[in-house]
Amino acid sequence: MTSFASGPSRGVLGRPPCPTQSHESRQSHDRYLTRMSAYLRVMFPVGIRAFTAVALYLGFAAYMKLIHGVRTPVLSWHTLLGVWSIFAMVLILRLMDELKDLDIDRELFPHRPVPSGLVRLSDIRVTLVGTIVLYVLANAGSGTTLWPALVTVTYALLMFRYFFMPGILREHLPLNLATHNTIIAFVFLHASAVFAAEQDLGLRQLEWPASALLILMFWGPLFSWEIARKIRAPEEETAYVTYSQLWGRTGSVAVVLAAQAGALALGLILSVQFSFPRAWLALGSVGFASAAWAALRYLRRPSGRTSQVAPFAEGYAMALCVAGLVAYGLAGLSLGAP
Repeated sequence: MTSFASGPSRGVLGRPPCPTQSHESRQSHDRYLTRMSAYLRVMFPVGIRAFTAVALYLGFAAYMKLIHGVRTPVLSWHTLLGVWSIFAMVLILRLMDELKDLDIDRELFPHRPVPSGLVRLSDIRVTLVGTIVLYVLANAGSGTTLWPALVTVTYALLMFRYFFMPGILREHLPLNLATHNTIIAFVFLHASAVFAAEQDLGLRQLEWPASALLILMFWGPLFSWEIARKIRAPEEETAYVTYSQLWGRTGSVAVVLAAQAGALALGLILSVQFSFPRAWLALGSVGFASAAWAALRYLRRPSGRTSQVAPFAEGYAMALCVAGLVAYGLAGLSLGAP
């Protein structure tokens, strides 16, 4: 009879487990890590995405503190939760896109990691499930952030299923944009919940009119980035549907500029209402001017070089984050805060 007493692990009928099995298991695990590392280097550079998540949450939280008139340390457990939640959600959306767009990638982008075989579909699925679980677990310990996190994940899953109408959304890019880009609002609604938890506030205690304007202000540059990354010069256009194909150069640039100008206008409203320092206007204006210059340069002389409008849109979002942090810091100095 096989003994269940403590001691060295035994296999079936008391035989030691085959060392080859554990060796193969380690090899399989190592190969998974190697493939995913290669995938992340190409499609989701961790360092850059982590920096973006840090900037977005710290900037957003700084504005929320200005709006609510609170002075708390920049770094805390809730800061880590907010940064992780943004980083994880962006990764979740990236991994979902790999599975959603597989047929398109095989046809038009065969060099990408999944169709080229650099990474397996099973690797993507395992990483996706693991990231969702970690995202939910991190928020489970924070009380008020759990339900906003679950709502955000649920919306992302609906996006993954194309809201159960894939034929309609795949054929109508603007409708697909309207339903999918809304996830940005959910991300910052969740960030608002993280801020509320840090301040021991209920969600109903937040200054929602001003907070809503802030969410829209952050949404503007990120919405413009989504449009800008699907803008091409005429010689770059392929069978892949872009906004420059649908709306033309003028139309697509007009949408980009409208979103960016709208964000600056909302910032000005908040600036007047909550007395942001003048440095905020300077930094925000420089970021807007840079992004607008890139869009207008492409409009005037479209080429493979000038069509790279998206990095400038992302830079504008970062400029608004920096402007918020600077405004928060200067407001503390004017109040004599430590």
